[in-house]
Amino acid sequence: MLKEFNLETLTIENKNMAELEKRADVLSFGVRRDITDGAVNPTVLDNLLECVEVADSAVDKYHYLARELTRIARVEPNESRNRIPSLDSALLNMLDLADASFAKVLKLLKAEDMDEMKQERIEIEHLEERGDEIKDDAFDELYRLAPAMHYLNFMHYSEILYTIDDILDACEDLSDMVVGIITSISK
Repeated sequence: MLKEFNLETLTIENKNMAELEKRADVLSFGVRRDITDGAVNPTVLDNLLECVEVADSAVDKYHYLARELTRIARVEPNESRNRIPSLDSALLNMLDLADASFAKVLKLLKAEDMDEMKQERIEIEHLEERGDEIKDDAFDELYRLAPAMHYLNFMHYSEILYTIDDILDACEDLSDMVVGIITSISK
């Protein structure tokens, strides 16, 4: 959506993201039901449910990003006037890191031994730290440009930076919880 920043494309992609978010909610509900219907230790049960909540929340944040991009395009139909290439590049880099983090979470969930899980966990942590560096640099740029920016544009970039950072944090939190659950039940 950031690469093809025009209202028509954003509107279509926003609808696609809304459908994905609805599907994620259905999956989340099903996984919660499966977890609570099984014979699971209450401590582990709470941790598993928290994992589902963190994952669902991350998908909700992607949906928020799609809506935010569409909103700003509706406010400013001349899409190129208020876009800042350096900040858009930072957002794209952070989104790439978020995608890589989700892929690592999936690998962690499919790992066959604890060493492999821990390695994926470490790599997720590195991706999150790299995201923090990009976010901090982008905020430095955003504040440097702020005096010449419209307030809505400033808030738009700020919100998106924080939201992508939240997604990266969620991947790290999820990996911590999964490793913690596996560690606790394998003792």
